[in-house]
Amino acid sequence: MFYALVPDAGVRLAFDELARTVARRVRGRAVSAEHLHLTMAFLGEVPAASVHVLHTIGAGLPPAGAVLNFDTLGAWRASGVAWAAPSVVPPPIVALHAALATALTDAGFVLEARAFRAHVTLARRCIQPQPRTRCEPLRWRVDRWCLVSSELRPEGPLYREVATWPLAIATPTN
Repeated sequence: MFYALVPDAGVRLAFDELARTVARRVRGRAVSAEHLHLTMAFLGEVPAASVHVLHTIGAGLPPAGAVLNFDTLGAWRASGVAWAAPSVVPPPIVALHAALATALTDAGFVLEARAFRAHVTLARRCIQPQPRTRCEPLRWRVDRWCLVSSELRPEGPLYREVATWPLAIATPTN
């Protein structure tokens, strides 16, 4: 299981087009449109008896969303993964991640030790390097987040949204 920001259909389509373009360039395999997301916390295997705790945690976090501008492309060569990322992560998303990590840790869940890197994986098994470059910004109004279950199957993972919570995006006042 994992918590993720999941794009709406329009943003998903834009990411899908970008993933296909990048995958061709790096000679990798594009992530399918239905799997495009930004992971907030990866949990791994979770006992069924603990899922209600994850619902409670998700429902209790601050419901603040934001606009993410994905304006950077790059790759992690060791894992063969190409990604898109925002050069700036807005404070509400940083705060949501921090509050989620604290709540999960307080509830006894073990989280990955690596730092949070807001990104969307575009392609896997990349052969050519994808140098870090700026790209035309892909704008995503993050107005919901989800608890997702993942089932590994021979044909690939099957993701299912277990719970979804709305996020409000503050409008600037002048």
